[in-house]
Amino acid sequence: MNFRAFLFIAATFLAATLAFAQSSPLIMYHADNLDVSRKRGTLLLTGNVHFVHDSVAFKTQRASWNRNTETVECGGGFLFTHPSGFVRARNGSYQRKSEIAIASGEVSAGDSAGNYLMTGQYLKYDRKEDIVTIPMSPRLYQYEKQKNGTIDTVTISSRSLIFDKKNSFAQAFQDVKLTQKDLVVTCDTGYFNRKDNWLSMKGHPTCDMKNYHLTGDSIFLVLDETGKMLKSALVIRNAHGIQNEAPKRGNPGNVTEAFGDTLYCEFKKGKIERLYVNVNAKGFFYETDLKDYRNLMDGDRLDLYFKKGRMDRAIVSGKAQSTYFYVKKDRTVSGKNEATGDTIHILFDAQKNAVKSLKLMGRKTNASGRFIDLEKANRIAENAKKDSLARLDSLAAKEKSSKKNLTESDSTTIKKSAKDKKLRGLFNRRREKGKPADETAKTEDAQ
Repeated sequence: MNFRAFLFIAATFLAATLAFAQSSPLIMYHADNLDVSRKRGTLLLTGNVHFVHDSVAFKTQRASWNRNTETVECGGGFLFTHPSGFVRARNGSYQRKSEIAIASGEVSAGDSAGNYLMTGQYLKYDRKEDIVTIPMSPRLYQYEKQKNGTIDTVTISSRSLIFDKKNSFAQAFQDVKLTQKDLVVTCDTGYFNRKDNWLSMKGHPTCDMKNYHLTGDSIFLVLDETGKMLKSALVIRNAHGIQNEAPKRGNPGNVTEAFGDTLYCEFKKGKIERLYVNVNAKGFFYETDLKDYRNLMDGDRLDLYFKKGRMDRAIVSGKAQSTYFYVKKDRTVSGKNEATGDTIHILFDAQKNAVKSLKLMGRKTNASGRFIDLEKANRIAENAKKDSLARLDSLAAKEKSSKKNLTESDSTTIKKSAKDKKLRGLFNRRREKGKPADETAKTEDAQ
């Protein structure tokens, strides 16, 4: 019996053993060597092994078919191909009945169009559902060729990943990170719907773009029709948003921050257009060269509107409060305006990056506002400082003069005392010399 006839008989045997459980048999298309065990219901193939099942095919250097489990185990390389893509690894297996392929060891999987690539150490592919599961060190890459010939890449990394190829839907768990150009997203659990261009994240989520940073308990992002730019962002609970605008044309940069229970913002061509904060809304903004002068906005709700990335107008609603600093051309702060009311409307001059007008409305809360002249206050403080310094200087001078006078007086007294003592000594000596001799003798006899 020649080798081809032997392979034909083995294939016939293999098809016969599977006929009871399948409508389309698994066909051994080629192998260099074959060993059949009818009693155990196994088939061992080595050397350029090639199997075909419907539109599925896989190649390996060594394969073992188990009739009881209806599984083909492959070693020495594994290449699994199907109409929508491929799986490549060091080892693999295929379950004919469930149509599930498993690969291990330096796994990579991609689609036939070259739009997706997945890598990891272990992969499970459900052919019926077209779902890929990578439970160990997964990476998912999505490629999109641009008109200029460049490739735009979306990368998702995590500890485990499930990808539904039919619906272009990915689920990632633990240490999740998604990157796309300037967009970087991190969270504990993430869901990415590429078909409808949205991302949902929870568990310490963060979202960073070129000029924006978002954090909260959960974040929901919507991309534009191209899937390349952020269209809107919804942050729920403990919401915090930051916008940074770099200096332009000699003007300083500016920073806007907003806090609240819920935050929603809309973008157009990578620039923020609207920001809405609800429940315990707080916000402030400042210019980067005047970080100590923060303009404040507090209320139950805060609506901010932007033009070309700069604040255009703001509406503070519900127990509204605002504080705004006035900056002169020489970049000194002349004063601040404090306002309260039910609603405060603030209109900005985008070119000057300054408040253009304030409109206060009050029903429950009386509308009120006041201007504090910081230059006057600074002058008063400076004058008071000067007066204090002058008083200190005067007291120091008096003390110094008093010490000087006291020293001179003491010196005169000492000199006078010393002089008097000297004169008294001289007088006594002269008096002793001028006494009569008999008087001196009497004195001696008396002694």
